[in-house]
Amino acid sequence: MKLKIIGPEGTQVHDILWVELNTKAGNFVIQQGHTPMIVSLWPDKEIVYCLTSGKQTSFAPPGGVAEVTRNTATLLLTQMPG
Repeated sequence: MKLKIIGPEGTQVHDILWVELNTKAGNFVIQQGHTPMIVSLWPDKEIVYCLTSGKQTSFAPPGGVAEVTRNTATLLLTQMPG
């Protein structure tokens, strides 16, 4: 599946196995085929994702929104991960 990270500084696209989102509605692990949804991200809480290579990466954005479709997770962030 694809992870798109969009912020004021640009866009990043990654091929991932899963992404874990901390939201105001709870903690979600998103994989290929997940039910579509739109959620607010919990500010300054860690987002973890696993690349198809197996490498895990994490960052804690100051805020944003996630849109999940069956094939893509799109994060609209107020600031890009460093």
